Amino acid sequence: MTTVVLPTEAIKYLHILRVASNCMFGLFLTSTCLSFVLIFILPLSVDLQWVTILVIIFAGLNAVCITIASIIGTAISVIFKLALQSYKELNIGAIIGKKMIAFIWIATAFAIFAWIIQICLVCAGMRHVMKGRRRWRRRSKSATEGTTGQPRSQEKSSRVFWRRTEK
Repeated sequence: MTTVVLPTEAIKYLHILRVASNCMFGLFLTSTCLSFVLIFILPLSVDLQWVTILVIIFAGLNAVCITIASIIGTAISVIFKLALQSYKELNIGAIIGKKMIAFIWIATAFAIFAWIIQICLVCAGMRHVMKGRRRWRRRSKSATEGTTGQPRSQEKSSRVFWRRTEK
């Protein structure tokens, strides 16, 4: 068995890279767990307004975790390649995996895109509520009760053939 004596600078860099890779792993694992939770709470956000806020928070945390982990992963790859190429006497080379870098940055782009879509959906919904085109969704006390509190059969419709009638 042959042992290779590494310079003290290389050992220091390897320790820093080990800590950074542990942080990157933790961030990717957190993002995976957040994505799993989002799979189940996203359909609930269609009916419940307060769940939409949770979806925005979880999607934002997911995007931040993936982005930071992608930055750390890319930095680790580049630093490790440059560090190994700087020691010519070790006769070791390194190649940055283009597919890996592409996959982590595609995941980052989709996570950020999903977060932006969620924010836009909430803003569009708020705009409709503020202009009076829609009300906040609340569960009615009974299935027969309409939006004005009267039975649906007695409630007057304000739309006729998709146009508002004058009152």
